[in-house]
Amino acid sequence: MKDLLTKNLGLKIVSVLGAFVLWLVVVNVDDPVISKTYTSIPVEVQNEDVLTSQGKCYEIIGDTAINVVVTAHRSVIDGMSRDYIKATADLRSLTSLDTVPIEVKSTRYSDRIESVTTRETSLKLSIENITEAELPVSVGYEGEPAEGYILGGVENALSTVKVSGPESVVSTVRKIMAVADIKGINSDYSITEPLFAYDENGERIEDDRITLSRTVTEIKYIVYATKTIPISSGYSGNPLPGYGTTGSVITDPASVVIAGRGENFDDMNVIYISPDEVSVEGASGEVNTEVNISGYLPTGVVFASPDFIPEVRVTVEIAQNQHKQIDVPISNITMENVPEGYTVNIVDIGPTVPVEIQGIGDEYDRYSGDLAIGKIDATTLVPRSAEHGEGPIPTGECDGTVIFDFPSGVTLTNPVTLMVVVDLVISPE
Repeated sequence: MKDLLTKNLGLKIVSVLGAFVLWLVVVNVDDPVISKTYTSIPVEVQNEDVLTSQGKCYEIIGDTAINVVVTAHRSVIDGMSRDYIKATADLRSLTSLDTVPIEVKSTRYSDRIESVTTRETSLKLSIENITEAELPVSVGYEGEPAEGYILGGVENALSTVKVSGPESVVSTVRKIMAVADIKGINSDYSITEPLFAYDENGERIEDDRITLSRTVTEIKYIVYATKTIPISSGYSGNPLPGYGTTGSVITDPASVVIAGRGENFDDMNVIYISPDEVSVEGASGEVNTEVNISGYLPTGVVFASPDFIPEVRVTVEIAQNQHKQIDVPISNITMENVPEGYTVNIVDIGPTVPVEIQGIGDEYDRYSGDLAIGKIDATTLVPRSAEHGEGPIPTGECDGTVIFDFPSGVTLTNPVTLMVVVDLVISPE
């Protein structure tokens, strides 16, 4: 046996070495060692409580995904996928330079893989304090209510919300707001909407590092009906002697759209500007007055447009009076306030009384004696004789001043006085 084992020993060793080399050649030809790069492998940050327990937070500077190179036999690589590659950064290994080493490994074939490497050896972090602020909650909306309606008000369940997160982000938050779509609504509308943070430019802040103490709010949108009503105005005072108003009073604007609900809104059909706010006293030409009509809106009624300026320009036309005489039928003049037991009769002066009037405008042009209505107040009679008897009114011949009810733009040029006879009624015995 010894001779058998040692005979041609050199050849035998050479044969074994040759066989091994041949096996290596076959293995490397059929199943060679190769490397494959897996891109965009996310880095999982572990043990974040290391910072949060200190009231701090972090942000990764640069890419949060890396490229990993796996070296192994082809047969192993063929069975691999990026899902088996895991990259982690443990915050317990945070360095003084605010970097965290990246560890990469494969969860499969780990004993058959020659190496798992990456060129990105660490994550660079930006670390800052966590802060908190209490900010007001506002409500916005998109769209408009149905035609004939406006948004009358908004009720919000929340007044403030606490926002917490990195100091650099929280300092940029100016308000917390919820926005709902109110297009086409025609009655009060309630809805729950999410809350979001906004900066000073009204841009939404999308940063998952900030948190809100409340994430939703309940909103009630209050809807008002609208309608258009005219604006009119009176005036007070008297123009300069010899002048009068034409009867034309113009308001600019002539109408306004109001909004509201309830009895006050339903009953409001006109805005009438008080005569006390427009004076034509002593005027000899056109009078223009600016009147703020805000005070004419009752509770529950508003102007439909927030851009409406409630200053109304009231124009009263003044012109020099014209004169003419009209013949008033005596039957159009009556007595009033005649005490019981007295009779008062106008002395027969004919079928009509000449009356001189003055004025301007259409009312004056159309006015005639047939339209004139006059009254004599018996309590104002002036006796023509010193012997006028005792009693509530004088007896005998008296003068009575006729008071006419003229339309706007028409006045009496001179007083009209008629003689009347007052008698006591004698009761039969």
